[in-house]
Amino acid sequence: MRQIRLATSWGELRVAGGSRAGEASLILLPQLRLALDAGRPARALVPLGHVVVSHGHMDHVIGLPAWASQRQLNGMPSGKVYVPSSLADGVRELLATCARLEGGKPYDAEVIPVRAGQTVALRPGFDLRFFATSHWVETLGCCVEWVRRRLRPDLAGIDAAELRQRHDGGETITEEVRTSLLAYLADTGPEVFADQPFLAVVEVLVVECTFLRPSDRERARRFGHMHLDDLAELTPRLRNRHLVLTHLSRRHRLGPGARTIRKALSAGLSPELHLFNVEWE
Repeated sequence: MRQIRLATSWGELRVAGGSRAGEASLILLPQLRLALDAGRPARALVPLGHVVVSHGHMDHVIGLPAWASQRQLNGMPSGKVYVPSSLADGVRELLATCARLEGGKPYDAEVIPVRAGQTVALRPGFDLRFFATSHWVETLGCCVEWVRRRLRPDLAGIDAAELRQRHDGGETITEEVRTSLLAYLADTGPEVFADQPFLAVVEVLVVECTFLRPSDRERARRFGHMHLDDLAELTPRLRNRHLVLTHLSRRHRLGPGARTIRKALSAGLSPELHLFNVEWE
């Protein structure tokens, strides 16, 4: 698996995993105990108590039963799985079937249906916000939001005693601050950038780049995937700190593909570029 460390306003964010179209996508945020898709079984996935399933394709979901099984085997507490609402029953059936095959008790995993526009609490200080992407089946992207409170700007310079007095009198002296820390788009075409303008400024943008050849532009459109030319057109608008590319097609070898991507995006790219594609064994 790949591992990268990304500087953000929250601090150093560690990202592990990897991606290859049709084989597996697995994006792990160990500090947040969060996995964004579970496209293959992995030891590093097991300790993470929260898994987002973007859509039902096997290269994004097949590691889920192994995750639930291993957590049960190791006596870990209940995990949570966030899935598009239309897939919730199917994911429950998948986990139940695998548990029956093992001959044991049902897995201790809560399947939580979510919809585009919904926000759920992940842990103190972090929320997950879901949005629709433009894949050929229903797919949800996910934004990790860092949530904190700070003193209202209009109260700057007021001494601590007066602030305490105002607070004790019932006045709200702080305000909520939300930072879009990381957005994971899963499988998508470029239309999502018009629908979700915040993607151009989220600190860490994790987006697929499946096809590279000009002859595959129509294929990318037909199946709701991102083409390198789409990203080249988008890069002048991107103001992210980091751009993490995933989901490279098996039509491309990793080495030559990486060189093609870097050459195409080198001019005018503001974010730091990271390629998160791997050859799964």
